[in-house]
Amino acid sequence: MEPGEIIRRRREELGWSQAQLGNRVGISQPAIKKIEAGDSRHSKFLPKIAQVLAIPLSDLDLSLSGVVGPPAAEVVPATRILGERDFPVHASAEGGPGQIIVSHDPVDFMARPAPLIHVRDSYGLLITGTSMEPEYRQGDTALVNPHLPVIQGEVYIFYAEKSGEARATIKYLRRVTADKWLLSQHNPPDGMAKDFALTRREWQWAHRVIGKYSRR
Repeated sequence: MEPGEIIRRRREELGWSQAQLGNRVGISQPAIKKIEAGDSRHSKFLPKIAQVLAIPLSDLDLSLSGVVGPPAAEVVPATRILGERDFPVHASAEGGPGQIIVSHDPVDFMARPAPLIHVRDSYGLLITGTSMEPEYRQGDTALVNPHLPVIQGEVYIFYAEKSGEARATIKYLRRVTADKWLLSQHNPPDGMAKDFALTRREWQWAHRVIGKYSRR
């Protein structure tokens, strides 16, 4: 299989668009399109793409002179994770416009996704609501790594503790200031804007979403 095809298939498995992959790598959507089409076989960004998609660099059969990229996360074959249902999945329920209430205990366990195979406290969250459609649809399972640093240009689950309940919202982080999260949503609920802010004093935690399992 050609490197571009490997990249495209892995990107689609994660439910990412070419633009979303480009944002994570730091290049444009047209550049990703060229790489997947095989027009840029020796792009200097291939090691970074391999890392972001958790593809072993050797699988892309690269020969990049002088280019050293960070090691990619191990991709574990399905035969090694089949039946090992230790990845917790939490449910959610509507908790107000654009917000959800997250179950304290997992409602299910599934085979651990390869990018999170060694990530302690990683989890899945069943999406409720339509504010991030079509990227994250109601019924999709967001795959969450709570230990990654908070950087702009990524999707996060933001958490607040309200009346003893864990309130949450899944949104795209445009920018962060000393006291606010500046966020965007694709499909705003009635009465809400596409771009808005949450206070960091109230919404204290941000867990990065690294992909999803699409609903069937």
